[in-house]
Amino acid sequence: MGKKVLYFITSEDITGVELAMEHTDEDDVTILLLQNAVYFANKSNKAVSQALNQKKSVVACKEHIDLRGLNKFISDKIRLVSSEEVIDLIFENDSIINM
Repeated sequence: MGKKVLYFITSEDITGVELAMEHTDEDDVTILLLQNAVYFANKSNKAVSQALNQKKSVVACKEHIDLRGLNKFISDKIRLVSSEEVIDLIFENDSIINM
């Protein structure tokens, strides 16, 4: 069994999503989109769609999506979490990679 890895992505740089996809299926990878990175949660983002197809978990902060008015553009496959749930995600993982 691999480890649980959280990619903490806050900027509009897709590199974090691409790095998360390099993990094998052994690792339980979660991609957390925060701040301006929530723009990647849109339905047409190819990198995020590819990560979802690779069985990576993609979550986005609901407050940050609401603040930017992106609710209508978010993929149904992305789980929205509250700020409190972000804290839970941090403690549930073995390692965090901040991008």
